[in-house]
Amino acid sequence: MATTMTSLNTKLSAEEKDAFVRNTAALGLTPSAAIKVFVHMFNECGGFPFEVRRQVSDETTTYLSADDYERFANALDSAVPVATRELLNREFSWED
Repeated sequence: MATTMTSLNTKLSAEEKDAFVRNTAALGLTPSAAIKVFVHMFNECGGFPFEVRRQVSDETTTYLSADDYERFANALDSAVPVATRELLNREFSWED
C-alpha cells in the first residue's frame, strides 16, 4: 500500500534557517532529511528525543520554609474533597 505524503511548514528567522542549513549540511543531511529524523524520533519516543526545559532563576522561584513544606507535603497526603474529585473526573470538551 502506498504511503500518502504530506507537508509540514514552519516559520524561522533567516538566521535560524541559515544555521540549520549549515549544520545539516555538515552532517551530510538536507534540512528535509533532518526534520524527518526529528519527527521519526519524536514519534518513537512519544515526545522530544532530548530534554526540554526552561531556565529557572532564583528570582522566579518560590522557596518554602521547612514548616511550610511540611504542611504542603501533608496536604498532598490528605484526602481530596469530593467536589475536587468530581471536577477532576469531569469530561471536558475544548470546543470553540
